[in-house]
Amino acid sequence: MSDWMTKLKTMLLLLILAVSGLPLVAHAQDAGRSWDELSEQQRELLAPLADSWNNLPEQRRQNILNGVRRWETLTPEQRAQAQQRFQDWNQRPLEQRQMIRERFRDFRELDPQRQRAIRERFRDFQNMPEERRRALRERFENRRPPGAGARPPRGGGFPERGPPPGPQGGRQRR
Repeated sequence: MSDWMTKLKTMLLLLILAVSGLPLVAHAQDAGRSWDELSEQQRELLAPLADSWNNLPEQRRQNILNGVRRWETLTPEQRAQAQQRFQDWNQRPLEQRQMIRERFRDFRELDPQRQRAIRERFRDFQNMPEERRRALRERFENRRPPGAGARPPRGGGFPERGPPPGPQGGRQRR
């Protein structure tokens, strides 16, 4: 693969890391840095942006530099994993990527307690035997859509914990 392609892929990966919501330490003084003020290593990693760097908004430059810092802290194994995830992301259809972005945006709008509950349910799912996960996936994929063109419920479409509401799933009054 050519050197410029490698640099371009690295740059795109850095952009994803910068906007992925990973907790990063912000360095406000870096945001206003011109191209000439960047370190040699930063300029090398950001080479595809050399012509446009000085014209980018400060917040965008800051996000990109945060991604560079994050990239520099990764082990070779973590970098390889990040590159694989980036390749997997790029191979997804545009519509699927947009749906994932929307779900992530919806998730970020939830209150912290609801986010924790969803994360806990996801961990529970990951710890299930593969057979049970497969059965749940099939059940989810084969469910009837709520209506033509309707989106899943806000909050990622995860049902609340506990029995379903109504007389069949809840406590019966006597």
